[in-house]
Amino acid sequence: EASIRDVLNDHGVHFRQRVFSPVTTIWGFLSQVLSADHSCRDAVSRIIAHRAASGNAICSPNTASYCNARSRIPTSVLRALTARTAKELQTSVSDEWKWNGRSVFIVDGSHVSMPDTPESQAAYPQPPTQQPGRGFPLARITVLLSLATGACHDLAIAAYKGKGTGEKSLLRHMYDTLKPGDVLLGDALFDDYFIACELVQRKIDLVARAQYERVGSRIAASRPHGDDILVWQRPNKPRGMTGEKYRTYPKQLLMRQVTVDARDKNNRAKQFKVVTTILDESIDGEQIGALYERRWNGEIDIRSIKSTMQMDVLRCKTPEMVHKEIWTHLLAYNLLRTVMAVAANENDIEPRKISFKGAKQALTAFAPKIEAARPENRARLIDAMLR
Repeated sequence: EASIRDVLNDHGVHFRQRVFSPVTTIWGFLSQVLSADHSCRDAVSRIIAHRAASGNAICSPNTASYCNARSRIPTSVLRALTARTAKELQTSVSDEWKWNGRSVFIVDGSHVSMPDTPESQAAYPQPPTQQPGRGFPLARITVLLSLATGACHDLAIAAYKGKGTGEKSLLRHMYDTLKPGDVLLGDALFDDYFIACELVQRKIDLVARAQYERVGSRIAASRPHGDDILVWQRPNKPRGMTGEKYRTYPKQLLMRQVTVDARDKNNRAKQFKVVTTILDESIDGEQIGALYERRWNGEIDIRSIKSTMQMDVLRCKTPEMVHKEIWTHLLAYNLLRTVMAVAANENDIEPRKISFKGAKQALTAFAPKIEAARPENRARLIDAMLR
């Protein structure tokens, strides 16, 4: 409650004391996205049960007041709560969970669908491959995920197709979430000269799978085991970029390319290349390759958000409420990740060793028992849940 009130004050949100205050509404919204039912009626029933157990007057089971209260909460408040939860978790992680003492963030993209309403179709049109009236609005999302904890630090959303809707464009909207010294881990899509330059200017390192051999690039120095220092030449000006903007990028960029030996699902040897702006010789190519292979954690995290958290198909019927629903899902996801980190820390293991689905099952099983218990008995139940 204190965290919610702090963010409300930061955003200048004033409200009257009523049954569905912002604190109660956000609590109800969180319980709604965590439940298997996902309905507003289920959330209101849970709030009524809580009020009755607390000795307060119960409210009407009609969902109108709750839905109106949800619509009054600014999206910026839910986004700030999500970011604050992730930041507090990242600040508290031990160096053993980091990579060479540095925070690593995975960038990856996916898509979500929503109910077929005129407002949502206008903002997020269905894919052109679907016939009119036979598809659902589709939005592209790109997320920044902590490699250490799995928490989502930021999200950008756009229409599924069109100018400025690609994952690289959405990443640029999230640059300010990253800090100097951070490492960004991405797939072959982010093997991009301009992205690399922009990150270097912010003192952020990039690690991405090499997509292709560049024309005009040359090897400046060779190290053992397929570890080379390359000089990239600035490519031709992309369509849509102004000449003035293009000239701000250096004509050459020093990069590192590492050959990675891996094995596929059939245990057959597989070799690919990884490019990075990390030139430090104290970090060998094997470490770079091992870091890139952990990028798969991002795929698992997105699956957890979409499948376990059931965010793949949203329920709200306007773009504004869709954004609120997405940020509430991510807030609940980050809170679960926080519980997992606490459990991992108390049992001396890494958070990545804990199943997200199993953690959600444990939390939802214990939550009503903890709430119903006497205050003096709650610590014992929480300890049991963490174990």
